[in-house]
Amino acid sequence: MKRVSIPVALIMAALVTNCWFPGVESTEEAEKQSQNQLLLGLLAGTALESGKDFALNGVWDSYFGSGTSTTTITTISAKSGTTGLWLDDDSSYSSCVRIIQFNNAEGVAITQNPSQNGACFSSDPNKGKYNKVLFFPSTYNGKDVFWNCTIAFGKDTVQAALDAEDTSNRTSPESSGCGSSPWSRLEARAE
Repeated sequence: MKRVSIPVALIMAALVTNCWFPGVESTEEAEKQSQNQLLLGLLAGTALESGKDFALNGVWDSYFGSGTSTTTITTISAKSGTTGLWLDDDSSYSSCVRIIQFNNAEGVAITQNPSQNGACFSSDPNKGKYNKVLFFPSTYNGKDVFWNCTIAFGKDTVQAALDAEDTSNRTSPESSGCGSSPWSRLEARAE
């Protein structure tokens, strides 16, 4: 079920019930009301549409746990109902996966290794396979960050990836909780 913010819900209710400007008395006021309702409808539609964006969209510096230096630039772009892309570009490696689906509220994304070249490194034995990534927002050293952890890799189907048991622990993501390792940390990249 899609959640809508209270302000958007109130705007939509006002539009549906036509009660934004009660007691309209003139044609000029009716035209003004019509223009305002059109504008509010566009704003409400934009707010609903942006709710379909993946929470991790953007360009990030990617760190391993509490690391303070990185050479990895992560670019993520996905929208609900379409296939997205997650690219990691580092001085010593690159990786890429397709984002098949995501749920921002639950902090889950299902990715797929490309079928021809795998996760963009030649030795990938899981070409075309599916992965389950968990993520959540937090603050770390005073910065807004996202933590992410791949808890299942190389599953044969989307459903198998979705069904993978969550064995992670979010208590101390900077030092542990993603299997035997810390979580990865995404910080917005300064342009």
